[in-house]
Amino acid sequence: MKTIRSVIRLLARNFWTLLGFEALLRLLTTLALVPVVQFFIDNLMAFYGYSFITLESLPIFLSHPGVIVAIMLLLLVLSAISIFDVSAVLLIFDQSREDKDITMREALSFGLKQAARTFYPRNILLPLYALLLVPLLNLGITSNIINSIPIPEFIMDYILENQAYTALYALVGLVLGYMFIRLIYTFPSFLLEGKSFVKSVKRSVSLTRKHFWGDLVSIVGLKLLFDGVLIVIVIIPSIIAMLVFLSSASTFIKSIVIGIVAATAVAIMLLTFILGSATSYAIVCARYWNRLTTLEEEIPNPEPPKWISRPTSPTNRWIIGIAAASYVVLCVSATSYAQYSITNKNEKIDTPAPQVEVTAHRGASKHYPENTMAAFRGAKLQGADWVELDVQQSKDGVLFIAHDSNFIRISGVNKNAWEMDYSEIAKLDASGLLNKQYKGERYPTLKQVLAWAKTNNMRLNVELKPNKHYFNLEAQTAQEIRDAGMTKNVIVTSQNYDCVKNIARVAPDMSRVYVMSLVYGKIDELDAANIYSVEENSCTERFVRYAHENGKQVLAWTINRPANMERVLENGVDNIITDDVPTAKRVIASNSSEITVDSLINDMYYYMLGM
Repeated sequence: MKTIRSVIRLLARNFWTLLGFEALLRLLTTLALVPVVQFFIDNLMAFYGYSFITLESLPIFLSHPGVIVAIMLLLLVLSAISIFDVSAVLLIFDQSREDKDITMREALSFGLKQAARTFYPRNILLPLYALLLVPLLNLGITSNIINSIPIPEFIMDYILENQAYTALYALVGLVLGYMFIRLIYTFPSFLLEGKSFVKSVKRSVSLTRKHFWGDLVSIVGLKLLFDGVLIVIVIIPSIIAMLVFLSSASTFIKSIVIGIVAATAVAIMLLTFILGSATSYAIVCARYWNRLTTLEEEIPNPEPPKWISRPTSPTNRWIIGIAAASYVVLCVSATSYAQYSITNKNEKIDTPAPQVEVTAHRGASKHYPENTMAAFRGAKLQGADWVELDVQQSKDGVLFIAHDSNFIRISGVNKNAWEMDYSEIAKLDASGLLNKQYKGERYPTLKQVLAWAKTNNMRLNVELKPNKHYFNLEAQTAQEIRDAGMTKNVIVTSQNYDCVKNIARVAPDMSRVYVMSLVYGKIDELDAANIYSVEENSCTERFVRYAHENGKQVLAWTINRPANMERVLENGVDNIITDDVPTAKRVIASNSSEITVDSLINDMYYYMLGM
């Protein structure tokens, strides 16, 4: 309870100064930092002759010495901005602890002075700490940038499917968690006590000795507690809005209530974004000062620069006024949007949005062994519009279906496709080492799958995985598709752009898809592809709009979580590639034009954030 009271006091004493500083910094970095970074990358690409970058071209781009130096300088600047942010917040908390007022100018000046220390030779490891460990506590601008790049779902799925990788992932998480707690007081020591980075690290290790579990429970537990309080604050008004929506109240009353709820939800989201890192660090500061008090050590108390000191009340009145006006604008906008949506609900239902299609990744691979006839038949039963499959080539030139060229993961045989005739491959069990229910499933040939697809009116997404051991892969695939009479019902895809160009050369009448994990730049120059298949984190609204403007459809892969499905649907993708067809179909159906409280609040949330 003592820590909770301390945290609330640190946040409340100079709340408006804290809110004003953090809001201004977030605004400036959103308006200036992101475009500057983008300008920096664009010019760096132009200097080395790149108009676009995909994962395929990224290693070559990063191999240029100038690129490496430029990226290191950029990371150093990002680290300095993060130090600036944390320094100013920490000084505000220090003045709150002393029950003193502080102005935004004082916090800004102190932050700039501390940020300059990032470039001191003796603090050479500080940027590494700020960029790698600080995001674990969600501190500063740098962490907001890093945390906005989630681990792709397909990578996490791959890790969790492999016991060795899962164990390694868990071990890395434990190590980082341990380091995170042991180094948690590095910044207070560095910024308040004025020590070098190395001495600050030693100081943090000393302060956390014998207190690891207490610090862990307090810091993580209190953060979860504060987050939980925010969720409750949002849920209660939402329940009230739902009751009003279902009542016989007039459209005007419903619009006002739902508008205020949506505006409040957006305001809380914005506050969480603006003050989320500050809340985390308030918890750390409270623990740090309590620890020093327990040890009967003198608490460092850096004074803000007096030469720029100004009375706080005029500044705070401006901040309060801007915050109040912003909330009123949110309420009016949300109410107007709600009234329009409810009044025009019949018109919305009469004009449904284009239906997004679903592709079963490696067949219905969540419920059946991947890339087998069982998985393909299961996809048909589950209502998939397309089936995605992977093509390999045997030693004797037979095209068959398997994701890996090596059979160790699925069949437990450490041999490659090009080392075995198909007669040998056909004897292998393709059901997976841990799957007993479908034991005896085989690796089907491409011809078998094409014949089944034609009979069952199923469209296919055929991915080619060329390597130096395969011969005429593109031409042979195209010929088998033609022989099956499936030219119009098959798209041929690859993560290798040379392969896509080869398909365009040997089969110009077939749809060609370039599969990308990373997308940046003018990818319309990739004109050998008719369609883009893009990892879901790169399926931003901006990219999808850009692709559509250039006449390209966008397939989003591989998405199994409903929240991620909803996000790419909001961004306008044409097709969701998933292991879980039923969930994808359900999410797409729920994103219909039917008016509900949830849909209204979600629509207004995205509408107002885009204002």
